[in-house]
Amino acid sequence: MKSDFSTITLVDQVERGISEYIKENHLIPGDHLPNEIQISEMMGISRNVVREALSRFRMLGMIQTRTRRGIVVTEPQLLSGFSKVLDPNLLSIKSIKEMMGMRIVLETGIAEFLFENLTESDISDLEAIVSRQQSIGINNMSVEDETAFHAKIYEIAGNDFILQFAKLMHPIFLFSKENYESYFLPINRRLSENGELVRHSDLMEFIKNKDKNGYREAMRKHLQPYWEFLYNYDL
Repeated sequence: MKSDFSTITLVDQVERGISEYIKENHLIPGDHLPNEIQISEMMGISRNVVREALSRFRMLGMIQTRTRRGIVVTEPQLLSGFSKVLDPNLLSIKSIKEMMGMRIVLETGIAEFLFENLTESDISDLEAIVSRQQSIGINNMSVEDETAFHAKIYEIAGNDFILQFAKLMHPIFLFSKENYESYFLPINRRLSENGELVRHSDLMEFIKNKDKNGYREAMRKHLQPYWEFLYNYDL
């Protein structure tokens, strides 16, 4: 196990050393790592430092400590570590905007997956969500209702990575609701007056008609307030 002793912390050095050990030994999920004592002796670092480095790998889901089996390499849950720190109050406006941009890309690009997997049961589930939505102003609903609708879309897409990534978008829903009157209501009013506002009920019509191209364009218009917020508000 190699170590590069530089200006980084001891824990960082051990973390890097463990990563190199995994790569050099071609370890895969189910393989064993040396125990804390062995790693400590190989790297000449105290067990406390090794233990802290290993805790980082556990947090990322890359290792597990199992009874009678020791430290085992595991397949990490992609993006799971991010979900633990995505409190909208801790995110800068720049980060919020970048996440909004990713949501636009995700929601408009997911149409192929959505219509490939869509079933009549899925349509019924989506209609049930829309029917119980309680509108709050123009094209504005509770966080719970809007999240439920879009989460169902991601679920139908049938891609686990997309579903995990979509869960990271929750801060965007919260930010939009908390700042609706300041930033998004004026945009929605203008779109409504021009007959360009696309609601969830409008999206449902394209879904029921199995109109993939129409849905993609409708979703783009549905997210127009996000797009304008990205480029018209310099916060």
